[in-house]
Amino acid sequence: MQDTIQFQKQDDIATITINRAEANNRLTNPMALALATALDRASGCRVILLRAAGSDFCLGREIEPPAPGAGVNALDVLRDDAGPIVALYGALRRCEQPIVGLVNGRAWGIGLVLAAVCDLTIAAEGSSFRLRELDRGIPPCIAMAPLLDRMPSKTIAHLVYTADEVDTQWALSAGVLSQVCAADQLEAQGRAAAERLIGFPSDAVKAVKQYLASAPRFNESNAVLYGASLLGNVLGSR
Repeated sequence: MQDTIQFQKQDDIATITINRAEANNRLTNPMALALATALDRASGCRVILLRAAGSDFCLGREIEPPAPGAGVNALDVLRDDAGPIVALYGALRRCEQPIVGLVNGRAWGIGLVLAAVCDLTIAAEGSSFRLRELDRGIPPCIAMAPLLDRMPSKTIAHLVYTADEVDTQWALSAGVLSQVCAADQLEAQGRAAAERLIGFPSDAVKAVKQYLASAPRFNESNAVLYGASLLGNVLGSR
């Protein structure tokens, strides 16, 4: 049986691959938990590359909403639907090192979320993005949560209320992506970005990630004070 989440470490770079190409890399609950484990396992690396096998990055989750009258209660939903994704989000928050996402093909549902939460996200030309959960009768509030401090609320609302498929240029302007490149250059561009990050002092890179995780929610004066604190901690500990 193949590993649907693969982990490889080379030098200071951890590569995590979503490896369920025959199912368009749809994320099952065990895969979400395995991805969380892989992210924690990469804690000793300087950079994480998050990529996918096959022609699609991730076509969402492999989970169906319960049929009306199925007798499922709220606690069941919290455990079986929300729980694995909450665990994955926790692992993403624990990552101190930058995550470079490499998106090819469709990044829908949780695939869009994974693309958006990476610190740098490079997508191949022709990739597409979509939050189609309302089509399936699901309010995608869990998917929306990590997007709230990365995208304007009107932009998130457009994705959710239209359920439309959008292209790389839309995703680039919306803040989902950092860069778009030719499909045959995706892996090379990702490796170059990772090696560039490794070339910077580790403490400075971690401070930038820590700052970007919190400072956008601060007012300007508090953001400046937080930045000064991080600067002092980095320079004062060398």
